[in-house]
Amino acid sequence: MLGFLLLSGGCAPVFLAAGAGVGYYAGNKKAARKVNRFFHDLAESIRTSSRRTSGARQTEEAYGRGTESGPRLRLEKSVLVPVKVARGEQVTTAITYAVLGAPAGGIRVEETRELWLGSRKLSLLRRETITRKNGTWESTLIFRVPQSARPGRYRVVQYVRLGASSLKAESGFTVD
Repeated sequence: MLGFLLLSGGCAPVFLAAGAGVGYYAGNKKAARKVNRFFHDLAESIRTSSRRTSGARQTEEAYGRGTESGPRLRLEKSVLVPVKVARGEQVTTAITYAVLGAPAGGIRVEETRELWLGSRKLSLLRRETITRKNGTWESTLIFRVPQSARPGRYRVVQYVRLGASSLKAESGFTVD
C-alpha cells in the first residue's frame, strides 16, 4: 500500500511518500531546509518555569471550599507579551490556575502549549506532566520567534488537564 501526503506552508509543496515500510522524500530541498531551520530555532529557544503564587489556604479562601468533591482546576488568567513581535524577538506566555481538592501529596497535571498560525497548528511547544499541590500556580513559557517566521497572526493555545477536566487559554501575537 502506498500513501502520499502533500505539505505546504507558503513555500514550494513537499511530497512525502511511504510504502512497505520504506519512505522517500521528493521536493524542494531549499524549502525543506527552511522549514527544518524554523522548527530547530524554535525548539532551541524554549525556556519554561513555574511557581506557586498562593498556598492552599489562600486559594481556598479565594474560591471557597465549594460543594464539589475531588480535585479540580480554576483558570485565573493567561497573558502573552508582546503582541507585536519582530523576527528574533522573544515571546513570553504564562497561564495562572488554581488546583483545589488534591490529596496531600499533590496530583498529576498536564500542561500543553501549542503554536498556531491562522487555523494551522505549527508546533507542540511543550507538553509536561507535573505534580501540583493545592494552591495557585503560574507556569511560564518563553520562546524566540525564528528569523525564518512568516509574517502573520500567530496564537499560543495553552491547556491544563486534570483527569477529564481541562482549562484552555488562547493568546495571539503578530509577526510583521
